[in-house]
Amino acid sequence: MEMSIDIELGGALLLVTANGAADAHSASRLLRQMCDAAEDKGVNKILVDCLALTGKLAAFERYRLGAETAECFTGRLMNVRLAYVGKPPTTDGFGVRVARNRGVITRLFSTRREALKWLDECPDIPAEDPIPDD
Repeated sequence: MEMSIDIELGGALLLVTANGAADAHSASRLLRQMCDAAEDKGVNKILVDCLALTGKLAAFERYRLGAETAECFTGRLMNVRLAYVGKPPTTDGFGVRVARNRGVITRLFSTRREALKWLDECPDIPAEDPIPDD
């Protein structure tokens, strides 16, 4: 089954559910769709549920996806809080660490409950830093 995502808006949260067999090309394409949707909807909290994904990406593919994640969000000056939910071997946190090292606020969780709690702990992140008054 080809990799796909479902995107739902729930208040200030974008819920992205990934399905199918993980492959780097599809993951890259779907990452861009997720980034576009977050920008279009004006949300800064994203939960990506990868529990239904199967397969395993190579370390270099995970590295590239982590770098693309950072490029996608920081390149558009989007300040997001990004929670991934998944389990080995499909998700192991390497791509998340790569994105975090490049400025994205992101973590990997084993359950949606943990991810939602982490997302809710942080107040809304401003889209951009306010300009101080002189």
